[in-house]
Amino acid sequence: MRTSLLWYTAVVLVAANLRPVITSVPPMVDGLTTEFGLSAVAAGALTTVPVLCMGLFAPVAPAAARRLGDTAVLAAAVALIAAGAGLRAVPGLVALYGGTALAGVGIAVAGALLPAVVRARTPDRVGPVTGLYTAALIGGALVAAGSTEPLRSELGLSRQAVLGLWAVPAVVAIAVWLAAPHRPVRVTPARGPVSPGRVRMPWRNRAAWLGAAFMGAQSLLFYGTLAWLAPAYIDRGMTEHEAGLLLALFSGTQVVSAFGLPALAHRYGGLRPWISGSVALTTLALLLVALAPDAVPAAPWLWTGLIGLGMGGNLSLALVVVTQLAPSPREASAYTGMAFLVGYLMAAVGPVALGVLTDAVGGYRVPFLALALFGVATTVLGVAAAAHVSGHPTTAAAPA
Repeated sequence: MRTSLLWYTAVVLVAANLRPVITSVPPMVDGLTTEFGLSAVAAGALTTVPVLCMGLFAPVAPAAARRLGDTAVLAAAVALIAAGAGLRAVPGLVALYGGTALAGVGIAVAGALLPAVVRARTPDRVGPVTGLYTAALIGGALVAAGSTEPLRSELGLSRQAVLGLWAVPAVVAIAVWLAAPHRPVRVTPARGPVSPGRVRMPWRNRAAWLGAAFMGAQSLLFYGTLAWLAPAYIDRGMTEHEAGLLLALFSGTQVVSAFGLPALAHRYGGLRPWISGSVALTTLALLLVALAPDAVPAAPWLWTGLIGLGMGGNLSLALVVVTQLAPSPREASAYTGMAFLVGYLMAAVGPVALGVLTDAVGGYRVPFLALALFGVATTVLGVAAAAHVSGHPTTAAAPA
C-alpha cells in the first residue's frame, strides 16, 4: 500500500511536538528558580512532571484508539499538548505546573500510539520510519531548546509567556494530521496466534519487561541530562543564551544518530552492536562532563555533542526494540503502552533524584557520575531486550 507524502508529513509534525514543552524549560530554569524561589528539586520537577504523566497515561492510548480510532485519539492528544503549552503562559506556579502536566498527558498518549501506527502502516520499513519520526521528535526538541531564550529576548516576553508560544506548532500539527489520508490497515499477525477482542498489556512477558526497562533506563539518562546539563554549565559561567545553544547542540547531534542507526540496523541486521555502541558513547561523554567539564576550551560543546550522538541512537533503537517485541502490529500499542508506563515512571525519578544529589553535595560532579554509572546498566538492559528481537520476521534485516 502506498503511503502518502502528506501522511508522512503529518507523522513528522506530530512527532516534532512531543518534546518542545519539556526542552523549552531548562534554559529558563535558573530564571524561574529565582523568580519563584524554587529549590533544585522543585525546578527538576518541571522536567519530571511531564515525564511522570507520560508514564501514567501511556496505557490510555491503546484503549482509546481501540474505541475511537488512532486518527481521532492522536488529534486529541496533540490538542492537549497545545492546551497545556498555552496554559503555561498564564502567570503563576499553578498554571506553570498545571499546563506542563496537561501537555504531559497529551505527549503520553501520542507518544505511545505513534510507534504502533507506524508499524501498522509501514510494516516493512519499521526501522527507517521510526528513525524518521524520532529525528523529527528530536528536531522539535532542538528548536525549542535553542530558540526559547532568543525568542524571549527578541519579543520582550516573560519566561512563562515564551513557554506558551509552543502551543502554536501543536495547532499546526493537528490541522495537518486531520487533513492527511488515514486508510484502515489490515493487520496480519507476524508470528503466533492473536485472539480477537481486547489486547492486554503483556505483564507476564519477560521480553516485554526487558524492553520496558531499556526504554526507562535510556529515558532516565536523557531526562536527567536534559534537566541538569544546562544548569551545570550555567553554574560554571555560561549565560542562559549559551546554555540554550548547548541544549540545541545536544538535540541536533541526536537527530543524526536517531535517523541513522535504525536505518543501519535495518540494512545490516543485528540491533545489539548498535545499542552497545550508542549507550557506551553516552556513558563515556557523561563521565567526561563529570570529571573533565572544561578539559579543553571547547569541552562543553564536544562532550555535549557526544552525549547527543549517543542519546539519539538510544531512543530510536529503544523504540524499534519495543515495537518489534510485539507478536503483531495489532499488539504493538499494548507493548509500547506498557513500555512507556514502566519506562517513563523510571525516567521521572531522574531529574528529581539528581536534584536531591545536587542539593546534598552542592555541585554537579556526583550527579553526572551517577548518570555515567547508570549508563552501564542501560547497556546491559538494551542488549538483553534486543536479544529477543533477533528472530522477528520484521526486524531490521531487510534491505533498505
